[in-house]
Amino acid sequence: MTSLQTFKLKSIWDKTGAVFSWICAVHCLTLPFLTAILPVIGLSFLANEFAEYVLIGISVLIALFSLIPAYFNEHGKMRTLLLFAAGISFIFFADKLFEENFTGKILFVFIGAGLITVSHIINRRLCQNCKKCCEI
Repeated sequence: MTSLQTFKLKSIWDKTGAVFSWICAVHCLTLPFLTAILPVIGLSFLANEFAEYVLIGISVLIALFSLIPAYFNEHGKMRTLLLFAAGISFIFFADKLFEENFTGKILFVFIGAGLITVSHIINRRLCQNCKKCCEI
């Protein structure tokens, strides 16, 4: 695999991670409004708390494929991992801390999704500028 192909593959993981964090945010934020409609259109499984944990789990898996190898094998910048950890914490605690307070939940979910997106964008830029990343 050429260095350009390797970089494109790494870039896809970062783009997917950023997009998926917003899919998770949209799911969390629209769920209260769509709970009555979802069973009618056959998507009641999306209202299940398990679906929320699956989305969070997928976001973590994407980070495992994207951020962790870049940190350990390439640029070694801890800020991408810290931003991701902060973002996933905001999303996780949004539900736990603001069960009845929808405004607080919205704020925490948007901050979390934003932090995760920024972590993937920074990771992608660090890999673009890293000679070690481009040599592979």
